Amino acid sequence: MEIRRLTRGDEHIWFKALSILLAETGEGAEKASLEDIAAAISDERCYLLVALHDDEPVGLLSAYRFPDVRTGGHLAYLYDIEVMDEKRGRGIGKGLVNTLIACCTLDGVRLVWAGTDMANKAARQTFV
Repeated sequence: MEIRRLTRGDEHIWFKALSILLAETGEGAEKASLEDIAAAISDERCYLLVALHDDEPVGLLSAYRFPDVRTGGHLAYLYDIEVMDEKRGRGIGKGLVNTLIACCTLDGVRLVWAGTDMANKAARQTFV
C-alpha cells in the first residue's frame, strides 16, 4: 500500500477516490470538478492524501492549514477521512493521519486538530 500527498496533475486520483469512497457513505452525489480539485491541489495550504492499493484508492484524507491568530504559527484542521469499509482495521486511517502529521511538521504546523462525535469509534481509534 502507498499513501501519498497529491500534487499537480493528480486531480483524477482524488476524483476517483471521492467516487469510490464517498459512494460507500451515501454522501458525495455531487463531487468537485477536476478544475476545483486542481485548484485545491495547487494550494500549498491544502493537504489531499490518498491511500492506494494496487493503484486503486482505498482511503482519503483532506486537511487545511491556516494561521493561528491566537498564538502565532499555523494550525491544520483535518476535515475528512474515509477508508473503504472492507479495508478498515488495517491501519490505513492511522497511516493517513501519520502522513498528514509528517507533511504538517515539514510545513511548521504546531497543531493538527479534528472534530468527531464520541459515538464514532473508528475515528476515535484512529487518533489513539
